[in-house]
Amino acid sequence: MKFLNVVLFAASASAVAIGRSSTARSTDLEDASSLLARHHSGNTANAQNQNTGNGNASKGKKGGKSGSGAAATATATTTSAAAASTATGTSTAATGNTLVLKEDGGVPGNECLTFRNNGEIVDAACVNTAADRQMTPSTLDGASVLRVQRSFTAGFRPDLVGVDACVGFNGTHFRAEDCAAASGVELVQFDGNSLVTASGACAQGHDGAAQMVVDATGVDCATYQSTVVTPTDPR
Repeated sequence: MKFLNVVLFAASASAVAIGRSSTARSTDLEDASSLLARHHSGNTANAQNQNTGNGNASKGKKGGKSGSGAAATATATTTSAAAASTATGTSTAATGNTLVLKEDGGVPGNECLTFRNNGEIVDAACVNTAADRQMTPSTLDGASVLRVQRSFTAGFRPDLVGVDACVGFNGTHFRAEDCAAASGVELVQFDGNSLVTASGACAQGHDGAAQMVVDATGVDCATYQSTVVTPTDPR
């Protein structure tokens, strides 16, 4: 009887052990399944995030192209505007070297033609590197002119700010004038010896104040020696 009880107890213990082992294996399988599920879910989320990130980068590139197109359009517009401005402006074309003119029989030590701040011409010292002594033979609409190298300010000659200035005859004086002056001004040229206009007026010389005087009849014209110089920046 005791032996039978021992056998039954041993069998019961084995059954419990087997049950616990099965339960453990089942639990392990469930844990492994859960881990696999979480791993798979994590990979899926990462893949989605990566796809979303790539999509944003692609849109960013498209946006960049759009910006480049806008910049190109703006550049083209600016270039066209600049071209239109140049086309509607008036400019002279140089036909010779830049010169400094020295009056024969001028004021001793001050024989070179010089442009004052107000555009008047006087005899002054010969400083070949000074822009206010320099002139360049040029053409304007096929006519020979003398372009003035120096610049002018609004305080003295507002009409000459930002334009090409030429030697012009206003009926009484030779002085700096707007090359594109529509009326009232006759442009002057250097013929190799004298300063003359198409109507025949010429520079006669200078007065007691060293200012240039004009002979409107062209009978008594002064002569000048020219020296080729390097143009000086008027600014």
